[in-house]
Amino acid sequence: MKNKIALSTLVASTLLLSSQAGAVQQSGTANFNLVYPITVTENTAMEFGDIDITSDGSCVLDYADGTSGTNCVAGGATAASGDFTITAADGNVTVSLSAADTSVAGVTFTPSVASPTVGITANTANLKVGGTVAVVAASATAGAHALTYTVDVIY
Repeated sequence: MKNKIALSTLVASTLLLSSQAGAVQQSGTANFNLVYPITVTENTAMEFGDIDITSDGSCVLDYADGTSGTNCVAGGATAASGDFTITAADGNVTVSLSAADTSVAGVTFTPSVASPTVGITANTANLKVGGTVAVVAASATAGAHALTYTVDVIY
């Protein structure tokens, strides 16, 4: 009987040790990048002023609050470039404009930026936005209109 208990103990010990010998541990790696979140705030809405709808043409708003083009009318509302503050980590960010509104009949609105790259210093940068309003006289209607667009900023 002693031999059977010793043999059973030996078999159990061998099985236990062999199952432990097959276990292994491995460390994994978690990578991440700590960044300042990007925020974009509109300080000044774009203002083209008065635009003539009696003939086909366009009005261009530059990045320094000036307008030019065959359909820009002197007087009326004061022209103003769109002005945004970007808050992000120091370095360069990429800026693009998207989703230009097409809801006004007879008008094509194309916003623009001077450069797709903006330098962030002390976690802040200023972005000026200009654009073009092209008019098709036959389908444009008089009145005050507002169009939207999206400023996209990425690291």
